[in-house]
Order: sequence, then C-alpha cells, then structure tokens
Amino acid sequence: MAPRGALTLGSQPAAGLPARAIRFAGVRFAYPSRPDEPVLDGFDLTVPAGSSLAIVGQNGAGKTTLAKLLCRLYEPQAGAIEVDGVDLRAIDIESWRERITAVFQDFARFELPLADNVAPAGAPEPVIREALAEAGAADLAALDTVLARGYDGGTELSGGQWQRVALARALAAVRQGAGIVLLDEPTAQLDVRGEAEIFERILKATRETTTILISHRFSTVRHADRICVLEHGRVVELGAHDELMARGGRYQTMFDLQAQRFAEEEETGLDVLD
Repeated sequence: MAPRGALTLGSQPAAGLPARAIRFAGVRFAYPSRPDEPVLDGFDLTVPAGSSLAIVGQNGAGKTTLAKLLCRLYEPQAGAIEVDGVDLRAIDIESWRERITAVFQDFARFELPLADNVAPAGAPEPVIREALAEAGAADLAALDTVLARGYDGGTELSGGQWQRVALARALAAVRQGAGIVLLDEPTAQLDVRGEAEIFERILKATRETTTILISHRFSTVRHADRICVLEHGRVVELGAHDELMARGGRYQTMFDLQAQRFAEEEETGLDVLD
C-alpha cells in the first residue's frame, strides 16, 4: 500500500497537453491536517485550452489549493482533474510538470546571475531578454549580474523587482514550450497600476497558452477571458468581466467595493497596494 499522501506517478506523456481543455470534475480535497474540513467539495470547472481564466474569492475559498492540485503537489480525494479527457493521475508526473510554469507568492530567489534566475535550465539570450522586457524588467541588471550583494558585482533586488524576475521566468518557459501558465498572487508587492500593466503584457504574450491567474485585484482579473468566483470551495459565478458586472451578483459587489476603496485611497494620496 502506498503511503498516505503519495502521488500517482502515471505513465502517459504530457506532450502537447492540453489541446482541448482542463476539467475539474466533482473534485473534493481536504488537507491531511483537517481531513473533515474540505477546501473543495464537489468542485466543477472547465478551462478551455489556450484561454485565460482568473480566479477570485475570499481567503480560504480554495484558490491556491486549485493551483497545488493542478501542479500535482496533491491529489483529489474524490472526483478527478481531466486533461483532454484523461485523468491527470494517469499522466507521467514529471512530463506534466514540464508543461506547467507556475509563479506562487513564495517564488524561488536564486543567488545566481540574472540570466540563470530567468531560465534555470538555460535558454537563448534573446528569449531571456524578451521575457524580461515583457515582465517590465528589461533594465534591471546585466544578464551576468549575480542577484545577491555577497558576490563581486552582485546586486540586491527589491521585492517588486524579484516578482518581475519570477514573471520573466514564467514567460521564458512559455517560449521554451510550456503549455500552461499558473500565476498565484505573484505581484503582491507591485502597486495596482504596476500589476495591471504587467498582466496586460503577460496575457498578450500567452494569448495561445492556457493561463490561470489567481488574484484579489479586480483591475487585473478583468482582462482575463473568463473570471471564476469561488466561495466555500465551489464556483458561484463564471463569465467575462462585462457579463459578471451586468449580472449584478457577487463579482459586481466585490468589484465595486474595491473600486470604492481605491478611489478613497487615491484621494488621500496613499500608495494603493490592494
């Protein structure tokens, strides 16, 4: 018997996936420390291949859990995640992870040259430079500059600059063949305008790549093809920004509240971060 929490390795290759869609079908998941408190319960969602999807919701709604399941860090306890109709557990785990480029809030920061931070497995210089430009980091440092002050000629980056490097890493991976981009609150240290500008560039660069964005900033998510509103581990609304605003439901309420807060902070001259 496999140990508790062990992942199914699978054997099918992931090359070219997804070509049609990623589907969450009746997914239930609870963390081992709280087995009786499912984060997702009867979760259903289809993400067409090549489209962009934004996921919003309150803390604890299950947004990051979805990202972890998709990266095969965990497996559902019920239901399935299907890729072009194939259960994700049947797909070779390493092959699948090569198809995904993910940026989480706690992304890696390597004490290595800038080029190696953008493309740890290596990439042609034009790919690295284009990825940095799209992430708004074209003039950050020379590609051979070590991103740590403890080295000769090294430099230290701010939190926001590191976030741009992490985004450039994802964009470089797309140019190298990744088929899924997963972004989980990767720009929390950028201001609202900076984040919106970056994601407009990212969505343009990943137009034919399946892109999933998790964010609490509605100025960013409004640019996605579709927006999924999560509550208590289930989809409560799904549609494009204009469609959801016209519907006058949960999304519109959250959007208007954040817009009002933004306007108030603008009037007081505060640096708006959320």
